[in-house]
This record gives sequence, C-alpha cells and structure tokens, in this order.
Amino acid sequence: MNTVSLRNTRDFPHYKPRSVLSFQGNALIKSDQWTYGEVATQWENATPSELIMLWLWHNGEIREIYRLAPMTITHAALLEGMGIAVIEKDSERCLENLVISKDSALGTVSRFG
Repeated sequence: MNTVSLRNTRDFPHYKPRSVLSFQGNALIKSDQWTYGEVATQWENATPSELIMLWLWHNGEIREIYRLAPMTITHAALLEGMGIAVIEKDSERCLENLVISKDSALGTVSRFG
C-alpha cells in the first residue's frame, strides 16, 4: 500500500455530480459552521477505484478537495467544521459523510474496501 500526504490549497474546483448524491437514503451533511483549526486525518483506500473527497458547503455548493488514489493511505489536512463526503468516482456512491472535528479525526483511520 502506498502512502501520500496532501495539503489544502485555496483552489477547490466545483464538483458537478451526474446524479443526486445521497448516503444510505439520507441527505448529505453540509457544514453549518465556520471552519477553523487544521486537523490531521488519515484515509485508507483499499479499493481498486479512485475516491473523491468533497467539501459540502453550507450554501449548497460542492467542491472537490482531494482525490484518494486506489490502494493508498492518504494523510490529509482538513479544517474543523468541514462537511466532508467521500464518494467512489465512477459510481458516485457515497462511502463516508461527516463533519470534521478534532474528536472525529483524533487517532482514527477511515478505511474503504
């Protein structure tokens, strides 16, 4: 398994889904607060598919923040208060849906596959 580290930039491209994104029949969780404080996270993509991490803004905009390569562990800096969804690129199936907090990220690894 490869390991990579990614850092936020200020350029987050809009993401235009082909279908309505949902998570187990529920609406995606959007950020309902200002973002603050950087949080270190770790994401393991053990699938053969590329995963896309989306930042779900409170105003309904969806921005692509990171791409998680297949068979890779990614260390990524996120901001507390970000509404995040991780989707499978080809199917646009949502695999993870949460708001980042120090408690949710501390010492955890999100694993897919």
